[in-house]
Amino acid sequence: MIKKDIKKILSEILKLKEIKNTKDLPLLASLAMAVPILIGLLSNNLKLGITASLAAIMVVYFPLEGSFSERILMLIGCSFGFISVYTIGLIFSFNRIISVIVFGITAGIIHWAVSHFKLKPPKDFFFIMLCSTAISIPHQAIPKIAENIGYLTFGTLSTCLIVFLYCLIIGKKSSLNKTMNVPHIPLEIKKNVIESVIFGVFLSIALGAGYYLNLVNPYWVAVACIAVMQGNSARHIFLRSIQRVTGTLIGVIFCWGILLLVNNPWEICILIIIFQFIVEYLVPRNYGIAMIFITPMTIFLSEASTLFSKNHILFIQGRFFNTLVGSLIGIVGGYIVYHKKIRKII
Repeated sequence: MIKKDIKKILSEILKLKEIKNTKDLPLLASLAMAVPILIGLLSNNLKLGITASLAAIMVVYFPLEGSFSERILMLIGCSFGFISVYTIGLIFSFNRIISVIVFGITAGIIHWAVSHFKLKPPKDFFFIMLCSTAISIPHQAIPKIAENIGYLTFGTLSTCLIVFLYCLIIGKKSSLNKTMNVPHIPLEIKKNVIESVIFGVFLSIALGAGYYLNLVNPYWVAVACIAVMQGNSARHIFLRSIQRVTGTLIGVIFCWGILLLVNNPWEICILIIIFQFIVEYLVPRNYGIAMIFITPMTIFLSEASTLFSKNHILFIQGRFFNTLVGSLIGIVGGYIVYHKKIRKII
C-alpha cells in the first residue's frame, strides 16, 4: 500500500496535464517581457528594463477567448492592480512592523478581489509576488519611488500595447462566459471573505518570519507561502509544497550552474525572456517542473543588477532556505483554509 501511495504521489507530481490552449500565451508573454528589457539594455538603463519587465507577467491573466473589449478590459484591470500593489509596497517599506501589517491587509484585499472576479490561475500569485518584492526593498526617497512606479507603468503600457496589437492582428473570436463573472451567492461571498482574511494573516506571518529570522530577501518567504496555499484541497496543498521545494532545489542548482557560465547582463536578459516562455508553457501543465525555471527567472529579475557582485553559493542557499520556510507556513495556512472540520468551525 505504501509503495502504491508513493507511486501515485510521484505520478501526480511529474504528470504533465493536457491543455488545449495554443502557444499564443507563452509567445505573448515572452514578447511583452523582451520589449522593456531590450529598451533598458539599449538605453544603458538595466533598472528600467528589469522593473518594467515585471509588468509583462500579467499576460498570464489575459484570456485568449472572448470579445475584444472584455479581453482588453481584463488586462487594464490587471495593470491597475499591478501598479497599485507595487506602489503600496514601495510606500510602506519604511518600517518592518508597519510593512508586515500593511502587506497582510493588502494580500487579503488582493485575494478577495481575485476571487470575486474569478481571475484564472495563477490567481493572486503574481500580485502578491510584486507587492512583497516592493515592500521588502529598503525605503527610498519619494523621487526614487516615483521613478520606479513610472518604470512599472511603462511596462504595463508596453504590455497592453503588444496585447492590443495581437488582438487586432489575430482577431480570434470564440464564445466565452464573461471572464469577470462576479459571484452573487451569499455563501460564496462569505467564503471569499473568510479565505481572504486567512490568506492575509498567513502571508503577513510569512513576511514577518523572514524579517524576524533576518533572512536575505524576505519576500521569497511570502512568495513560497502563497504558491503553496493556492492549492484547491488539503491534498493539493501537500503536493504543491513538495513540488515547490523540490522544484526550487533543482532550480537553484540550475541557476548556480548558469551563473558559472554567464558573465554579462545581455546573457542574463536573454535567459529571462527564454525562461518566461518556458514558464508560461509549463505552469498550467506541471507546477513542479515549472519551478525549475521559475526559480532562476525570478532570481534574475529581482537581482539582475547585483548578481555579479554577490557570493553565488550563499545567495542560492538563502533562496532555498527562504522557500522552505515559506512552504512550511503555507502548508499550515492551506490546511486551515481547506480542512473540512476547520472550515465548518469558521
